[in-house]
Amino acid sequence: MAEGKQMNCPNSSETEAADSGSCEKPTRQLTRRDFLIRSNAGAVAVGVLSGAGFAAGLAEAQTAAAQRAAATVVPTGLTTRRVSLDIDGKKHDVTVDVRESLWETMNYQLGLANSNMGCDRAQCGACTVLVDGRAVNGCTLLTARHGRGQKILTVAGIAMGPGPQGLHPAQRAFWLEGGFQCGICTRGFVMSSYALLQKNKNPSTSEIKEALAGNICRCGEYPKILSAVRKAAAELRGEKVTYTAPLITVQPMQPSSAPAGTGISKQFEFVTALGTIEQFDDLALEMKNKTGILGVAGTERTITPTWDPARVDEAGVRRILSESGHPVR
Repeated sequence: MAEGKQMNCPNSSETEAADSGSCEKPTRQLTRRDFLIRSNAGAVAVGVLSGAGFAAGLAEAQTAAAQRAAATVVPTGLTTRRVSLDIDGKKHDVTVDVRESLWETMNYQLGLANSNMGCDRAQCGACTVLVDGRAVNGCTLLTARHGRGQKILTVAGIAMGPGPQGLHPAQRAFWLEGGFQCGICTRGFVMSSYALLQKNKNPSTSEIKEALAGNICRCGEYPKILSAVRKAAAELRGEKVTYTAPLITVQPMQPSSAPAGTGISKQFEFVTALGTIEQFDDLALEMKNKTGILGVAGTERTITPTWDPARVDEAGVRRILSESGHPVR
């Protein structure tokens, strides 16, 4: 009887099933495409069924987002701030752009050439200064956030007295050990070393490397830099230190009122410090070509011209400096 029973299956798949004695459809495997189609369809169905509740929830979310955005908008005109900076123990009241870095403020507004700019990306450490005893990159600190009593210390503020004898051991060690070449990175290395030696006067080589990890010397003077830090630490511990280069000192030039023909010298302070010592060298060459100027010495912050009083007076020297673009106090 089974052989005579006719199975009426509507398609070929069912015919194949009939051959096996059943018209049931074979199970179809669920594909990733089917899953996505059904999921999207389900989401649409939920949205349609929820009706007003779904729309109301969306509106509330949009309102909350708008309120948060309004709360973060900077009020119109709030682009500057008046701050009082404590740099090397001196107060500086200055109005700064809220986007301005500490390095920019010190160099462009205050005329302090106390740190160098290397990468301007907080990657080389040339602009390192200390804020409350911690070594940080001046190129990425916002000045507007550092006028609340923080103690900012630069390489110009760690010397303990005048002249080479008054240099901090870290400064003297880098100088006499030759821990520099082009000098762009030196101030940053000195400040990172100073921060380390304030806490640890007997650091190991690995501790020195860790403390200086944020500073890069593109000239590759790392052996001499490490030697400089070790000798600075030894001097701070009270040990006798012999440096690679001897310290040669000369008697500082004193202002004088010599008779006519022998020349008069006087030290002046620039209104705005020069950026580099190379800039001073150019100024010195220019000054020596002026009538009555016998000689020029100085640094990025001061200049000591010697002049013939029979040909030019102090007012004339000041005028020459002003005309060169470097007025003095």
